[in-house]
Amino acid sequence: MFLDNQPILQKLYMLTIWISRLATVNLLWLIFTLLGLGLFGIGPATLAMSVVISRWIDRDDSFSVLKVFINVYRKYFFKSNLICLLLVLVSGMLVYNYLFIEINSFPMFYRVITVAMGILHVLISLIIIPLYTNNEVGIIELFKTSALFVIGYPINSLVIAVATAGLIVIQLFMPGLLFFFSGSSMIFVVILRIKRALEKTKELQQGKSVIEV
Repeated sequence: MFLDNQPILQKLYMLTIWISRLATVNLLWLIFTLLGLGLFGIGPATLAMSVVISRWIDRDDSFSVLKVFINVYRKYFFKSNLICLLLVLVSGMLVYNYLFIEINSFPMFYRVITVAMGILHVLISLIIIPLYTNNEVGIIELFKTSALFVIGYPINSLVIAVATAGLIVIQLFMPGLLFFFSGSSMIFVVILRIKRALEKTKELQQGKSVIEV
């Protein structure tokens, strides 16, 4: 092929493919979020988008994006909404707890603990649905796994937080990107970091097994 000996052109070609992919799946995400009246559509739409992007990262493009998106959206509609509901409830509890501490002038220690728990919860909220695509377990186990991932992979968690914040800032200054990459760009980063962390852990475990043998 013409591109075989053109590494720069190969990279540009792959970049254009990923741009079109992320724009396409982001459009589906917005449509299906609206179909669920926003509040009930964002969870299943995000999970469906995560599954599609995960398969693309695994270099699997032999599937119908629309068909997979619809199937995942329908199959996990209630479970993904339950996950989102629990996230919202925990958020409300943390906000209430912080306001209660402020009003009653509790020592700084309690504020620091609440803020730390809030940061942990934000990171869990960012990864929990994408993580579910790589680890289909019960909801309680999913929350435990998400917390362990955030704590066990601090560098990956920091990268995810910084990258997500950066993408949000960029899109706020360039609102035209919101329509095409508002959700897909962030999910792409999150899934990529999750996969790399899990692959590294697997390699370390395999290396340990070889040494033990």
